[in-house]
Amino acid sequence: MKKITLFILTLCISFMSYAQFPESFDGGAAIPAGWAEFTGANGLDPVNQWAVNDEEDYMVVRWSEILGEGQLAQDWLVTPQVAITATTNLLTFDMTDFNEPDYGSEVTVRVSTDASQTNIAPFTTVLTIDELDTNGGAFLAWEVDLSAYIGSSVYVAFVMENNDGDAWGLDNVDFTEVPSCVPPTEFIAEAATTSSFEISWSDSNTGTPTWDIEWGAENFLLGSGTMVNGLTETTYNFSGLTASTTYAFYIRTNCGTADGTSDWIGPVTFTSNTDCASYGIPYDETFDNDGAFTTCYTTEDVDGNTLSWITQQDLDLDADGTVETFATNASGTADFTNKDDWFFSPALELTGGTEYEFSSAYNVLQGNEIASLEAFIMDGPSSTANVVATLFSNENFTTQGEFATLEALAYQESNTFTPSTTGDYYIAYRSFGPQGGGFLLLFNSSLNTTLSVDGFEQATFSHFYNKDSEVLNLESATSTFTNVELYSITGKKILSSKLSNSTENIDVSKLSTGVYLAKVNMNGQIKTIKFVKN
Repeated sequence: MKKITLFILTLCISFMSYAQFPESFDGGAAIPAGWAEFTGANGLDPVNQWAVNDEEDYMVVRWSEILGEGQLAQDWLVTPQVAITATTNLLTFDMTDFNEPDYGSEVTVRVSTDASQTNIAPFTTVLTIDELDTNGGAFLAWEVDLSAYIGSSVYVAFVMENNDGDAWGLDNVDFTEVPSCVPPTEFIAEAATTSSFEISWSDSNTGTPTWDIEWGAENFLLGSGTMVNGLTETTYNFSGLTASTTYAFYIRTNCGTADGTSDWIGPVTFTSNTDCASYGIPYDETFDNDGAFTTCYTTEDVDGNTLSWITQQDLDLDADGTVETFATNASGTADFTNKDDWFFSPALELTGGTEYEFSSAYNVLQGNEIASLEAFIMDGPSSTANVVATLFSNENFTTQGEFATLEALAYQESNTFTPSTTGDYYIAYRSFGPQGGGFLLLFNSSLNTTLSVDGFEQATFSHFYNKDSEVLNLESATSTFTNVELYSITGKKILSSKLSNSTENIDVSKLSTGVYLAKVNMNGQIKTIKFVKN
């Protein structure tokens, strides 16, 4: 079952005697006064400790060193001393793990009543957060009831324990009052379809509480959504949804006349399933929808190490403000043999005797920066299905470009094939690189019918390069262009642009002189042309 991202607006309540809370780590790169950070008892990981991310204003700890089996690096971050009273007995904070999949790390929250802030022994663990609880990048809100410490002054420690490298973030630490009626927690997605979504939750209130839900399209304003009152079960099924659409809801508990209602919690976001039957030709996947990947794609972990293909979104490789998206496969197997991980596209209905053109772009990052990847057309979503066509195979390739140019300088593959019969076919990728070889990044995968020269001539397609204005002109009297991609003569993608008109002018003034290939897409039909910039 998948945890749902929970976004909560933290109230900024100030305490006269403890002005350092709430602490949102704003205002510079220095750790706030009164806080302490240090390594654990084993002295490992002396470099990668907690620090302020002064661009985003939160605490972060990154990439603990890779240690021997059973050795856990510890990175400690400890609050100033806080007096726990009836109005400061609830610890609240936001936390996330930035990376997927599971790297074996966790954060423990610990409390000590000892007079020393840096004496590790007296700290008692009150909460353990596994990285699988954090959704890999979205900050989640957490609470710890410290009522057992009322009358004491305590230190609270956030301790990252790691034996394989990871990154965590912490924000909005506060000490507030445990309410008499607390809101629900632990929202879990129970079942999802293209038109419905079922969630459940936990509630720690005594008696017979009920729950109210207000929901609507993502980013709706509280008070303007659909209201559901008086729920008596800790589950609810949203119905009448549109496929591949993100929704949000707020929820509160009603504890009865004496204790009243809790605060509204939310928005909690969820997305209806993708309609997998909507996939067809032209097929152009950039892996920007994790829900679609989870619902419509098939993965197979043949090597059995639990590290199969996943999608990973929202990583701005080139720092241009626009995120790059890709599917990725982790770095290897536990027994040091080559990995063997497959994934398969949704079913694509292809016509027998028709030629199709395939293209894809990929790279590798970190580890030994050695990967192997191959792709096929198969007649089923399984590694044991029949191979209809081999699209490419590239063994032991290394990183091409720097971090910022991983996509711009990615390996480019293209091929054509013609199925003999009409039916459902699948694009299959197999990652089979060495253990520790790095993370394989697959940026896109596309399959379209090719358009013959005659077909383009029938559409009265023409093109010419104007060397004075440094513009590549594309024209058609009968159809509209949908996309153009520019490649260097060595096959490196230089530019990709969506088009929507029957006449398009492509500015190539920033390109150096040389020979280039332009792959022109006209409503799913493709032609590659060559031009010389001089």
